[in-house]
Amino acid sequence: MAKKITLMCNGKKLEFNPLISDDDEGDSTKNPDVQGPGQGVFELSDLVLSANEVEVGNAVSCKTSIKGKNISQVSYELMVQVNNYAIGPVQRHFLRSPKEREVKGVVHPRWPEENEIEFEFRLAGRLLFCGEGFTLACMTPERYGVEPDAQIWSLEGVYQRGGGEPFRVKLEFDSQGALVKKTGFWPASVGGVVSPFELLIEDGDTFEPYVTMINEKGEIITGLVNPIMLGGGNQLRWEQVEACPGNYLACVVIEDFDGKKTRINSEIIIKA
Repeated sequence: MAKKITLMCNGKKLEFNPLISDDDEGDSTKNPDVQGPGQGVFELSDLVLSANEVEVGNAVSCKTSIKGKNISQVSYELMVQVNNYAIGPVQRHFLRSPKEREVKGVVHPRWPEENEIEFEFRLAGRLLFCGEGFTLACMTPERYGVEPDAQIWSLEGVYQRGGGEPFRVKLEFDSQGALVKKTGFWPASVGGVVSPFELLIEDGDTFEPYVTMINEKGEIITGLVNPIMLGGGNQLRWEQVEACPGNYLACVVIEDFDGKKTRINSEIIIKA
């Protein structure tokens, strides 16, 4: 197992613990001989930023072009660089496609085969709080095509109650940071079936959020960041904060209909 990686954030030392390689999260360049009906092959231009060195709190505009079939989703991410890893995403959002379709009230993107992508994002991150305690929250948007105040954000990780067996949970929050749904998953039973249940938070429970870690070879690994103590009359919530000074990667992520992801990125330095 790889050594822990540390990063100072908002006056606190965060420790990232890489776990085993996560094949399910792999990008579309893996297993090139295995093809599915929704696999996409993309031509990508360099990701060009309006600036590669900016001050804390500023916004950056990005440009790139994407060509290819079977584009399911396009999003942007901000990853922090620590040692030989890109870790995050400390920020992630869907990009809107030129055309959309609605199925049973749900909006889906319809990306053409040729796209000129241009967008702007603020250099910010998210932290998960319970009382005064906090840890990094790599939140994932759940819904494409909704207004920002209607977005639901999810965060998965490892939950432990007392000295019991750790298990996976998924926490869902509204756009104001409030916890709206919490689901636990019993360990896989015979046949790999996982049983979800409504999670009850008790005083002294701990939660370790998952992070994505990408090494210099482009290999994607799941990791854990500092646990947070729950309960004590405090509610779990997330807050957006200015991205801490350091080295980052601005990324555009293209996902095909088979769920494989391709990333293009550009380095950016955030100065105090």
